[in-house]
Amino acid sequence: MGTSTSSMGPGAGVSLDPEWLDDIELPNQENTQQDGQSDDKGGEDDQSDEKERIDNEKSELAPKSRFANARRGMGEYVRSGSKDSLKRSLGHYSKTGMGGAKNLSKRMRTSAKVAANFFQTFQALRDNDNFALSKILSELQGRGANANEIIDTIIDNVCPNGGSLDEISCRDSGRFALSEFMNQNPDADISKLTDDQIWSLTSTFLGNEAFSRIQLDIGQSFERQEVSAVERVDRMNEMKDYLQSEISAQLNRLRNSGLQTIDMQKLFQTAIKNTFEVYEVEV
Repeated sequence: MGTSTSSMGPGAGVSLDPEWLDDIELPNQENTQQDGQSDDKGGEDDQSDEKERIDNEKSELAPKSRFANARRGMGEYVRSGSKDSLKRSLGHYSKTGMGGAKNLSKRMRTSAKVAANFFQTFQALRDNDNFALSKILSELQGRGANANEIIDTIIDNVCPNGGSLDEISCRDSGRFALSEFMNQNPDADISKLTDDQIWSLTSTFLGNEAFSRIQLDIGQSFERQEVSAVERVDRMNEMKDYLQSEISAQLNRLRNSGLQTIDMQKLFQTAIKNTFEVYEVEV
């Protein structure tokens, strides 16, 4: 992942839900929207969104020492490799640091929005012969473009291209997910993925986004421990795999419930919320 962990992370007195997140725009969303997945859901959702806004007003500003327990638990995990310490750290991170799993999932709505665009883009590549990206990829493949060129083209058509940490993180997570998938499935046609492959690819993206969010906020815990560089990397990879596994499990539950036909962005936010609710039980 290309996201740095050298930042001290967000402190107290800042908004738990920055307004500028709503200004992030994604490419080609109008071209990938699928039937039954429209964001325009009428008055009922408008009322729900307004209620959510009112509910969050009281916890708008982050409290003092918001990540203290999360950093302490993460430090214990880095030193010992204890999964219990990791679970407690993630629980404190969500419950106190981010104001609860619901607030955390809302804070990660850019990640959920990009995940939805990821998902719908690969559906459109497979199902829509007139999809513009299909023609671009065909031309690249026809002239023997390498995997990096194909990945960069997909990222440019799926992820936002601004300079915020959230946007950079989404592009890094997208590249990682695509690179890992192509390495593991060298014979797969990236333009004709099965439903299972699309779900798996999107799950990997979302798991990396959760990992990246935590690294941005409390990643300093990895740098301050007296452990070798090799152990540090091992712990980071273990945490990333752990997050990906839980998010994948939550997505599978939601997928099997049939909720994916309602609103993909909300489904991915729900998967994030459910994941961190699991960790909050530990604290």
